[in-house]
Amino acid sequence: MDKKNIIIIAVILVVVLALVFFGSRQEPVVDREIFTAEESREIAENWILNNSPTYLFDGFNLEFVSENELLAGKIYSFVFAFDSRAAGYGDRSDQMLAQVITPHMIEVVVEEGEVVSAITDQAFDEIKGEMIEEAMPDELEMIDISVYFVRVIDGQESLAEVVRPVPYTVETARAAMEELLKGPMPDEEEQGYSTAINEGTELQDIRIENNIAFVDFNEELQEGVAGSAWVTMIRSQISTTLTQFDTVNDVVISINGETEGILEP
Repeated sequence: MDKKNIIIIAVILVVVLALVFFGSRQEPVVDREIFTAEESREIAENWILNNSPTYLFDGFNLEFVSENELLAGKIYSFVFAFDSRAAGYGDRSDQMLAQVITPHMIEVVVEEGEVVSAITDQAFDEIKGEMIEEAMPDELEMIDISVYFVRVIDGQESLAEVVRPVPYTVETARAAMEELLKGPMPDEEEQGYSTAINEGTELQDIRIENNIAFVDFNEELQEGVAGSAWVTMIRSQISTTLTQFDTVNDVVISINGETEGILEP
């Protein structure tokens, strides 16, 4: 073999070895089908700020309200609140507007890093830029949620689950609280279910942050409440109903925004 061929073979071997060596040192490709809740929330918020027709027209005071993981690492829904300087939805530049501060709630669904749904007040599709036709009652998608009432079991008052069908909503925690505050239905009362929560108690606000549900009621929640057993049962009904959801690990109860001295025996 002449000297020229030996040099060519040597060069080829060096190139092959370099490709093998450096190729093995490459960083693994990141699977961008997986997105964290924080990443998805940022995507949702930026979409509202830059693409939502209603918010772009006259929206302000955008605030995060709650999140719900629909499919781990894949699909998330987020609820934001904001105000508009006039009533209505979308681009209203060709309309006569009543200048009145109008609050809105927008639900944004992010799937694998992309906004696939954005609905304001369950009435306006921000992606399509059009009002949503009201669904007929038999067209509504229903889901089952659990609420917890009081029932005497083996001679002792204990929490007992009741399953309630409700129209689908990303705000399942709010729906569960509203069902809880309705109290047992007549047929449930006949089966021995009752509630420690006062009639007239109203849900004023609920939000979920960092897996903690912050839930606020009016003063009727603790009106006339006395005794540790009664207080414990009220707290248990609320907390157990909310912690059924994967996004809730703990519950903070307040009355008119105050947590100190709430539901103490």
